[in-house]
Amino acid sequence: MLVFNPHQANYPEPLNSFQKEVFDFCQQWNSGKNEFLFQTSGSTGKPKPIHLARKSMIESAMMTQSWLHLKEGDHALLCLPIQYIAGAIILVRALVLKLNIVLIEPSQNPLEGIKKPIEIHLASFVTTQWSTIMESKFNLYSIFSDVKGILIGGSELTSSLELLTQDIQLPIFQTYGMTETASHIAYRLISAKTNFYQCLPEVKIKINANGCLSINSPTTLNKWIDTNDMAELMTPNQFRIMGRSDFIINSGGRKINPAIIEKCSQQFLIEHSLGFKLFACGLPDDFYGQKLVLLIETSNDFHLKLELMDYLKLNLDNWEVPKQLLFLPHFLYTDSGKIDRPNTLTLYVNNLKLS
Repeated sequence: MLVFNPHQANYPEPLNSFQKEVFDFCQQWNSGKNEFLFQTSGSTGKPKPIHLARKSMIESAMMTQSWLHLKEGDHALLCLPIQYIAGAIILVRALVLKLNIVLIEPSQNPLEGIKKPIEIHLASFVTTQWSTIMESKFNLYSIFSDVKGILIGGSELTSSLELLTQDIQLPIFQTYGMTETASHIAYRLISAKTNFYQCLPEVKIKINANGCLSINSPTTLNKWIDTNDMAELMTPNQFRIMGRSDFIINSGGRKINPAIIEKCSQQFLIEHSLGFKLFACGLPDDFYGQKLVLLIETSNDFHLKLELMDYLKLNLDNWEVPKQLLFLPHFLYTDSGKIDRPNTLTLYVNNLKLS
């Protein structure tokens, strides 16, 4: 754990590669660099490089300040890799808003790295980190009693994790954003128990011809960008995510949204006090084109296979019921905490060939 002011002229001697990357970024920013290179999360394929303008990141920092009422001297926790926008934007907020950084090397439970009393006012985690933190029973109030925002991004919380989080009396938000928007442009307060996102001021949204969300924001330099997230507008500045267009399964001539199957399956797990990760996808098939299957992450024997299938048959249309339940002891994940669906599916197929 290292607490430092990114505005200082001289930085401490870095103790590891993460600290060196952080100090290098700060020096580049303070030197006036106007464009920075980041990688997308790679949850739907190979990560791609994206250049972001300094102005976009400044706008993002200012929008977060207005939303959470951050002030000079507040402490921001940085425990995410900075080659991705989720980590780098924390540094930018500190540099632009004159915050102090509490630096902890990224890990599944970064709070274990807090070795002395400190009050944190802003923290960002990916979903897998938050899941591990919740499992650890860490006393959140010991460091977050004055927090202005605990931001969780990268992927949606599972239904069971959402239920656990709802009971915590802290400002914990699921955020929505991407590399192209220089971090979040919308949020939802988890304790409010709503499933729609509220846009930050000055953010405009619409549904494009493909049924996906389009965004215009100061962070996009007021240009419209298209996403691959299918969405529904609740109001002109509120929306609900319905799933990814690039995850759609074409099985027997039917286009199936895996998010529907996943939500129903997670509800079954909640009712049986189970917290497994899962996702629906299509396996190549001579008859269906893509055979709808449900992958479940568990190393134990799943003794409720028949009950789950009966539940899905009762609550889904016939064509939405998976043809098969598949099991893997461990899924693959991106650095941002999302399930790496393509590579996890490849892992299953390769394991099948070896068995």
